[in-house]
Amino acid sequence: MLEAEELLAARFKNLSDSRDGPVFFIEHSLSEVDTGHLRDTVSREATRFPLQDNWWRLNPLPLVVTATEVGYRYRGHGTDFWPKLESALGIQISLEARQRVRDLFARCSSKYRGARPPVTPWTQAFRLIAWPVTHALVPLEFHRHLSTALANLRSSVHQLDDDALHQAVQFAAAHPSARFEAFLHDRAHAIPVIRALLGEGNSEISQHAVDRINLDLTADRDARLDMTVARRRQERLRKCPTASGVTATREVLKGLFQLRFREGDRLAIEAEFHPEEGPDLERLRRILRRRRFRPRLWGMSSPVPSEWLLAGLPFPVNLRAVPDTGSALFQGLDELGLDSELRGILESFQLDIRLPMLFAANADGDRARLVRGSQVSATREYWLLAEKQEAGRFADMPQLGEVGPLVCFRLNPSQPRAALELDRLRYRVRHGLSISIIGSPPLDDGDAVPRYLVGDERIVVPKREHPPGTKVRLGPETILMDGSLVRVPVHDGEQFLEISTQGASRRVPFVGVREAGGQLRRSCWIELSTDERTVQALLGGSFALRVDGLAPLEGLTLTVELEAGGSRMGTSFPLDPLPQVLMADQEPWLTLLNEATRERILQDQQPVVLHARVGVLAAESWTLERGLRPCWWTLGPNGPVLNSELGPIDHGEISIARPAERPVPALPGGRDEAVILAPMEPNEAVFGPAAGFATYCTAPTRTALLTPRTEKPKLRRSRWSSAGSLGMEDLAEAWLRWSLAECDRLTAEIRRRQVAMQLDKWIAEICCGKVWARREGRLRFPSADPWKLLAEECLRRGRGLDDLIELSKRDQEEVIRLAVAEIQRNYADLWARIGPLAARSGVSCESFLDDEDYANFDAACASAYSQLADRYRHAGGSQVADLIDSADPGAGPDQWDPVFEYVIAETELRELGALLLPTDTAGWLMSLDLTLMPLDEVAEELQIWARQSRHALAGKLPSSELLRAILAFWIAPRAAVSLNWRGALETLVAERPLARSARYLALRARHVRPGSIPK
Repeated sequence: MLEAEELLAARFKNLSDSRDGPVFFIEHSLSEVDTGHLRDTVSREATRFPLQDNWWRLNPLPLVVTATEVGYRYRGHGTDFWPKLESALGIQISLEARQRVRDLFARCSSKYRGARPPVTPWTQAFRLIAWPVTHALVPLEFHRHLSTALANLRSSVHQLDDDALHQAVQFAAAHPSARFEAFLHDRAHAIPVIRALLGEGNSEISQHAVDRINLDLTADRDARLDMTVARRRQERLRKCPTASGVTATREVLKGLFQLRFREGDRLAIEAEFHPEEGPDLERLRRILRRRRFRPRLWGMSSPVPSEWLLAGLPFPVNLRAVPDTGSALFQGLDELGLDSELRGILESFQLDIRLPMLFAANADGDRARLVRGSQVSATREYWLLAEKQEAGRFADMPQLGEVGPLVCFRLNPSQPRAALELDRLRYRVRHGLSISIIGSPPLDDGDAVPRYLVGDERIVVPKREHPPGTKVRLGPETILMDGSLVRVPVHDGEQFLEISTQGASRRVPFVGVREAGGQLRRSCWIELSTDERTVQALLGGSFALRVDGLAPLEGLTLTVELEAGGSRMGTSFPLDPLPQVLMADQEPWLTLLNEATRERILQDQQPVVLHARVGVLAAESWTLERGLRPCWWTLGPNGPVLNSELGPIDHGEISIARPAERPVPALPGGRDEAVILAPMEPNEAVFGPAAGFATYCTAPTRTALLTPRTEKPKLRRSRWSSAGSLGMEDLAEAWLRWSLAECDRLTAEIRRRQVAMQLDKWIAEICCGKVWARREGRLRFPSADPWKLLAEECLRRGRGLDDLIELSKRDQEEVIRLAVAEIQRNYADLWARIGPLAARSGVSCESFLDDEDYANFDAACASAYSQLADRYRHAGGSQVADLIDSADPGAGPDQWDPVFEYVIAETELRELGALLLPTDTAGWLMSLDLTLMPLDEVAEELQIWARQSRHALAGKLPSSELLRAILAFWIAPRAAVSLNWRGALETLVAERPLARSARYLALRARHVRPGSIPK
């Protein structure tokens, strides 16, 4: 034992002297056989000297290394590490011994400059075992997570510094588990091992540890495949640095124009941008969506949704006038409050209109793309776009149609008049080859030389008959073009496809690659919205899925599966036009989380995996762990018991009559009313700040569920209670206890929500005032879905119904449902278009909708009657069907506008918005789209508001951490306990404008966040 201590001490001393970074005790350099001998020696000595004996303070390293080895192989969720260590050593480890093992780790880390666990929710919940797991460097449980993240890494590790690489890996690891997130959190911990695994290593990690991790990665098939992809990509990026997509300065992003016939014969101008995907673009997409950014290009086009600008798909550009040369594409960027990086992305967008503009038409004659260059083909048709005042110049050419202030003409270069005009426009007409090259699209639209996967085909299509002897050559292979298609396979490396005929030739370069090196553009994606990815959050109804896409796709089917207990349970659900949010009280959750599924999940103590898939367009998986809590409740023979890493904790009870009091010892006998059980005096230094809110609500099986008998105390607008009045400190602690309590049955859950709601109202009264509290109490909180509220309001007002045709209540509801569904399909962005009405009093919907829009609303109602008539007709009711089919449910703008304005007012809580201070910023807060915004994004918006409204605050500008704690206190109480919520109380009491704004955002966020407390 003493020899092993000396050997390990010398090893770790050399490591600490030879590097700047931390030392990990997994770097002991012992072989597998030597590690087994060391474990046996520690086991033998542990039977002579208990772990809490001072003997281990003199010889700690063998025990520390043995515990680290257990941490390397440990795959549990936090509560069964010690049984595994006991099994490895063959002893019982007491509560005091567990603490001693943790102290030995801390002592050795101080002596040899060892790693320390980062501050994350997982390490805070499991403070003891966080030490051996951290020193295991990359435990076996992390291997698949890490290999997947590295396979998704699109940037060159060689070119990135540590900060940039850390950000890139965090972005590539889209859905990390809590333990893996703790690994990624510490840059000094994660970056050295990532560089070493990708062949960019240095002396920061011992080669023996890297070889061992590589060997274990190779033993796992999935991890081995991911690491192969990651290493090949990094090798290619080292050879071709420009493929990494890393640029020193932001380049101008030029948009592309095209003309297209829409709806048969209506000509339209379309544009498209292809921004480079990455974390900055994703952040910009989210910010612009929640602020409903719909710019008028050059200040004179119809509003364009931000999703269209960033999607990479063509979008219509409806011009009201021709913009001046040099006009800024986006107006009013200062009002968005973007940081310099995100604003730089928007400012890089460039779309130039320099009339006249020449477009090359496709073979079908329904679309034409802007010509780039000065050569045109004599065998192709072109469209010329010019201003109306210049139409006389092209009067003898066929006119295709008008596009706002512009007019479009057809040009055939083979005709002398068209050739002359092209020459005046400085285009050279080229006679010779006329072909198209089709096949799979390139991997990245931004590449100067297109890249295709090896095995794809490039197909040469002749557009006219060519002279005999026309050849297609690829390398040594030559194929004669005899009027049919020529299929050319894509090989690895750079290639040139050469087509030649008498006196003319054309050379097309491309590159064949074996894997997609760039980030492929997604057409559809799935997001999971929750503040806590745990099994408890899933069963508690705190999950929601958001299915979104680059366009309002429809007809898709979502499949959701749960993997637990060695089996999968799943269901499929048809989606409405994207985007769509599936709340916890909707399908597919109602079918998926049935009683059988819940029972199986509760019985299985391993993590649960949630899978979601939309056909072949999108697929995501999330690992749901058990609750990351320093204290947890277990049901014993004498009732609930509060356990921890150090054993049971004393707890008392709080009655429903006095919910804001401290816990008192439980009385013997049964209870006739609900109570919560809470720890008496938890040691925050040992268990963390969340331990005091590990509560459990229990209630009788049968009880009256009327409003609980809770007397309203005298409230005091101060942080502390005094003289029989209740202050914010006691109320806040009570709110968190009741909000976070687990429940044993449905009656307890109902009671818990009732009390939490009452406490929430008292806190709002202290922070926001009595007038605010009265208005908030009168609110009829609507559904999170404005489309459901639209259907309810249309039915109530009779909008979309024909008063002359009597229908049953059921048929009226069906007509409205069908009509609203069709409006949603055709106007998926309706609320984004008219949403800012709440921020602009006196502006009618007609400013955002035109006559065609209102006609389409009426057509949707008429179509709903036709669908209902078809159902009656198929059922044999021809007379009733004919009567229904004759309905005329038309309505004018003056009848539709009040319905839309009511929906906006209800969903944006306009009555409370009138009390926001300062009043000139209220409209901006009300126009935000909070649909499933994460807590960090809501806090970011509140911080921007605080900077703009700092003149209305009595004190200094609150920090971003403090604002996040304020919002979490009302929106996500479980996240609030790990933040500085106590420091937020002083601000909530002193700064009423800030309290009202935060409360307003919290109330709106609750409507669109599943599992909000209270409901």
